[in-house]
Amino acid sequence: MSSRKKSVEVSLKDISSDPETYELWDRKKYIGTIKKDGDRYLSYVESNDTPFKSVKLDDAINELLMQYNLHNH
Repeated sequence: MSSRKKSVEVSLKDISSDPETYELWDRKKYIGTIKKDGDRYLSYVESNDTPFKSVKLDDAINELLMQYNLHNH
């Protein structure tokens, strides 16, 4: 039998001390950081120093979620 899917609450927090910087959280667990660099967004996963580059903020969020699901589930 397949297991039941759980819904996950994810929040995007704006870091007020650093403009155009966001943190993505799964309830109380840190997922990663998104920083604006020129006309691109750089996504940093918690365990990786090499950023993923995206043109849109939505794409950067999706990239972090994909990496989180790949490595943590």
